[in-house]
Amino acid sequence: MPTEATFLLAGLFIVAGASGWLFARFSVRNRGAPPSPPINADYLRGLNFVLNRQTDEALELFVRMAKVDEDTLETHFALGHLFRRRGEVDRAIRVHQNILARPNLDEVQRHQALFSLAQDYLGAGLFDRAEKLFSELHGSSTLGKAALEHLVDIYERESEWIKAIEAHRELEVMTGEKSVQVAHYYCELAERARLTGDLDLARQYLKSSVRSETGAFRGTLIRAAIAQEDEDFAQALRLYERVLEADQRLMVEVLPQLVECYEATNRQQELERYLKTLIATDHEVSRNLAYAVIINGLTAPRVLRDCVEYFILHHDILTTLIDMDHLADLPQADREKTILRITQGLRKLALSSARYRCASCGYSTRRLVWHCPSCKAWETIKPIQAFQFERIVE
Repeated sequence: MPTEATFLLAGLFIVAGASGWLFARFSVRNRGAPPSPPINADYLRGLNFVLNRQTDEALELFVRMAKVDEDTLETHFALGHLFRRRGEVDRAIRVHQNILARPNLDEVQRHQALFSLAQDYLGAGLFDRAEKLFSELHGSSTLGKAALEHLVDIYERESEWIKAIEAHRELEVMTGEKSVQVAHYYCELAERARLTGDLDLARQYLKSSVRSETGAFRGTLIRAAIAQEDEDFAQALRLYERVLEADQRLMVEVLPQLVECYEATNRQQELERYLKTLIATDHEVSRNLAYAVIINGLTAPRVLRDCVEYFILHHDILTTLIDMDHLADLPQADREKTILRITQGLRKLALSSARYRCASCGYSTRRLVWHCPSCKAWETIKPIQAFQFERIVE
């Protein structure tokens, strides 16, 4: 239900309209011009209804006023907006439909009414109706960009990726700006084709993704997965390694596939050399590898177990919980068993915690997604890359 503030604000709109009428009336009279027609009595009764929070009665008057009083148009747009913001979409729709029913609207007024009604439909979840109106407006000189943005939003919600591509291309022409969104739309289509077994179609979409890409590695990951499924392990390895060299934050996603491809071709020694080279390039790599090993429960090769052991022995929090000197002095077999138990505990902790967070809105999730379900931004979900030890005491 509307709050008192909502009704007071609506009342202010009506008071403003009445005040404007009175000012115009007496200003004109003072200059000797013919007097304006008397103020609409509905205007004053509507003010009383609004201030007394009689919503239905006020709405009836607003609708009737919209039919007969040209000067109240902006007031009704504002009131329709207030109804929509309060969640009273049915009332907002009625206000805007009645504005559209006026025979003497100019093009700008009609477009504004169509846009407002489309927003009402969008708020009510009536996407097909909203799409129809926004499509009618996308050529508007004043509201075309906003209409296209709403169309993109609808197509994303409905997973209509071809339509989303077409609408976003129009936006790019209009604004002169490119984004990662179109690349992700092609990736969505490629994933859909891959899941249905149409790998040729998936590859076609991925080629378009490459042409659209402005920094995302999602397409590269999909191409690597397709190559791995086709047992083209050499190509899969090249692609997985390309991703790791560009963004080590994807280590958790890529490392298991990398190990699987090397093992499938019986190239474990090459894997050891590759990982050692990777570690030598950046001291953070060892930590990222250890985290990925723990999360995925990997046990080979030896260099990965060494990363995990080093991570545990030098972790700031773990060193306060575990007697590291005693652990380091244990025979190797006993130390490895203890390390394994600690690793299993860390894995349980990690799997029960959020592992990814949106850099835009803070939304947290346990799996990698490319489109934030909260703020709707693309490519803002990033790995947390840390164990949330505070969950132990929850």
